[in-house]
Amino acid sequence: MVLLTPTTWRLPHWLIAIGSALALILYAGLLKPGELALWFASRPEVSQAFADPNFGRADALILIFSTLFLAPFAIFVGLVLLVFAVAMLGGFVLPVMRWFSLPDWTATALVVVVGAVTAWSQSEHWLPRSLWFLSLLARAWRVILV
Repeated sequence: MVLLTPTTWRLPHWLIAIGSALALILYAGLLKPGELALWFASRPEVSQAFADPNFGRADALILIFSTLFLAPFAIFVGLVLLVFAVAMLGGFVLPVMRWFSLPDWTATALVVVVGAVTAWSQSEHWLPRSLWFLSLLARAWRVILV
């Protein structure tokens, strides 16, 4: 009966549910990752990347290798810094929340919401570079696999 109430689920339950839903979506053909990767790889800003006949494949392989082995460490460091920043800013907001007789978790929630709104409002600065890198990575995979 516990599995039928999602409010009591823990992390393994959520991971299995999300993984199963993603597998069903892929099996049904609603999401086609191959077409999405080709769209990223054919974007005009990366269409000439890795085109050198002598070193194009080597450069693509170095990019893929570096991304696969360095990205987990970079993501871990980024998450640790994000948690530290949220905890530090939440500590600054906590006295104000207590002054309004609100629960302590509202300080953290407020910091996360303000951070998300700020990231969304500044997306014109970081989103084009992120799309460019994803396109470059898709182009590298295409050069290596074709």
